[in-house]
Amino acid sequence: MIPAEIRRKLSLKQGEMVFVEEEMGVIKIKPKTKLRSLRGTWPELDIETISKEIIEDRERDAQIEKDREKQRDLQEMKRKKGKSNE
Repeated sequence: MIPAEIRRKLSLKQGEMVFVEEEMGVIKIKPKTKLRSLRGTWPELDIETISKEIIEDRERDAQIEKDREKQRDLQEMKRKKGKSNE
């Protein structure tokens, strides 16, 4: 749960989505920006294309994380196997 004081500062409403990131042991919470709110800022903004690119980026990031997790699991298995052979 996000403390009320922080929710007020960020103008967050109950149930509103946020980005949660971890960086070097620090958890960061950021309010999501609705793409449609940017429409007047950039007249040439194509929300559908940008949305597709964001989804592709997230899928790519998820695959990278899965690959890293597999690599960590393999390293752990090798480490355990090396200990059992001693």
